[in-house]
Amino acid sequence: MTRDTEQEIGVPEAIGAALTGDAEMQTKREFMIAAYLIGIVVMVIVLVAVVTWLFGLAALNIVGLIATALIFFMLIAYAAGW
Repeated sequence: MTRDTEQEIGVPEAIGAALTGDAEMQTKREFMIAAYLIGIVVMVIVLVAVVTWLFGLAALNIVGLIATALIFFMLIAYAAGW
């Protein structure tokens, strides 16, 4: 049995509803911080792609080493209470 109040929605509408469910609670400042962080991630991905294209697969080793060191220092800072 289905209720009359339920309506079928498609996948795009469901994804949109999931992504914007708390849109009323978000402040402009939170949105700007999120956009800034997403921008940084996109720039890092593009930088890694360009470096890999220029220097080959050896560049991925260097990127992995830098990422490992960065995460390690972030964990140390978290453990220290920063």
